[in-house]
Amino acid sequence: MKKSTVILSVFILLFTFSMGAYAATKYNFTFDGNKKSIDVQLINNKAYVPLNEVTELFGGKVTYDSKSKTYAVTSNSSNTSTTQSELSKTINGVTVKIDKVIQDSDSLKVYLTYINNSNDKINTSVSLSRIVANGKQYSYKHDFNFDRWYKKDVPHADSYIEPGVTAENVIFFEPVNADSINIALTANWEDYKFNNVKITK
Repeated sequence: MKKSTVILSVFILLFTFSMGAYAATKYNFTFDGNKKSIDVQLINNKAYVPLNEVTELFGGKVTYDSKSKTYAVTSNSSNTSTTQSELSKTINGVTVKIDKVIQDSDSLKVYLTYINNSNDKINTSVSLSRIVANGKQYSYKHDFNFDRWYKKDVPHADSYIEPGVTAENVIFFEPVNADSINIALTANWEDYKFNNVKITK
């Protein structure tokens, strides 16, 4: 959600009791791995959800101006540091958590944990990892990782992780001139994205 305030017109009233004729049912709603049980109304095969509850998943808030009959959704993205909850995302029972990002003169190290609560083995897909800093993308480099991953005393996760297993891992990137980065990881062919992750130097 962008930093600017998004003004929503009166059609948001679809979320109000005017739709009371349609029964609401509790469904699990997931956004970027954040899960919440929300009342969902199905109308003409379309899902309608309460604005306030969905906005909370973005870390924002909703205000209403009765004079102009306008709902305003304001994001909470002015904070440049990522909260702990934003460093963990779950998709289809597979959690990827960023533990820390440390940089020295040799490399930038992304420490992460995989938690497989699904019913099947998963692929960690480390080679699809990438980071973004200062508008530039840095992709995973096999040779750069191979030398460091085996020679340094760091956690090592297998390429495949069985159900019920928790495994720690480290991915190496070349050093970047930045205080924070965006990280894009792939596990079991799903994308896990983390923004504004602080670098410890």
